[in-house]
Amino acid sequence: ADKETLTQAERDLLYALRNFARFRKDFSVQVATAYYSVLGNRDAVRNSHLNVQSSQRAAERTRALAREGRTTQADLGRLEQQELSSESAWIDAIRRYQRGLDDFKILLGIPVDTRIRLNDDDLKALRIENPEISVTEAIEIALTARLDYQNVLDERQDAARKVKLAADQFKPGLGLVSSVAMNSQEVTRGFALPNPARYRWNAGLDLDLPLDRKSERNDYGAALIAQERADRARVQRHDVISLEVRENWRSLEQARRNYEIAELGVKLAERRVEEQNLLAELGRAKAQDQVDAQNDQVSSLNARTQALVDHTVARLEFWNNMGILYIKENGQWKDLAHEA
Repeated sequence: ADKETLTQAERDLLYALRNFARFRKDFSVQVATAYYSVLGNRDAVRNSHLNVQSSQRAAERTRALAREGRTTQADLGRLEQQELSSESAWIDAIRRYQRGLDDFKILLGIPVDTRIRLNDDDLKALRIENPEISVTEAIEIALTARLDYQNVLDERQDAARKVKLAADQFKPGLGLVSSVAMNSQEVTRGFALPNPARYRWNAGLDLDLPLDRKSERNDYGAALIAQERADRARVQRHDVISLEVRENWRSLEQARRNYEIAELGVKLAERRVEEQNLLAELGRAKAQDQVDAQNDQVSSLNARTQALVDHTVARLEFWNNMGILYIKENGQWKDLAHEA
């Protein structure tokens, strides 16, 4: 019993260390997700401000044309409305950025009134880098490297060991019993050699038959139930890990495709904006076309940034769910995009 208690305590310590290592990786991904989300919101503020400036220039240009009678009041009103709408969207983007920044501070455990400076270079450095590994290979690696899966495997071994120990309690016990006694004699002086006649010897066997073992049967039944529970936990964790890796793979592919679409959308929107600006200089642009081109440009810029952030986060989660996200001593992660 004492040996089993010590063995289980040692294994529980190992499980706790694995859980802490797993938590450290999960928390790093959580912090990275929040950080890149704040950077994305900040980029959205910048894009919204550019839209405000474009809308103001378009409205001012149209007002000049209206004074010369070269455009309709309907077109002027539409562009002035766009000017107001873009400013409202800019204010809303600032609010989302500030709220996200406050949430990020709370996540880090620092006061919300703390002034922090974000590094825009971190957002500019992001790239679409798909891991060169199949889903099947990724699942196999995850089932080997995931610390939480190693825990459920070892806990299953613990349960099997306890079943064996409980079964051993049903075996009959056989012990050797012996005793020796000596008749004391008074020795007045000198040295006396041991006299075998003074000793009485007894020896026998102590047989413990398993006749009344209700407590042992209960312990054995509980151990069997615990073993079945550990088996189900292993199967469930196996399925959960496989699902997480597959879902990460889909998220990576979706974010990659969204980025490609957004990149094309940005180029198309830029050409449309340039075209509308040229037409506006000539007094031939339609207000609705100008508004649509400006709004689509902002939407495509935001979508491209969001897809880039989503892909980066999905890649980190992919490494983490595979169990191979390595955290350095300074808390940063080691990107394995080129080492898969």
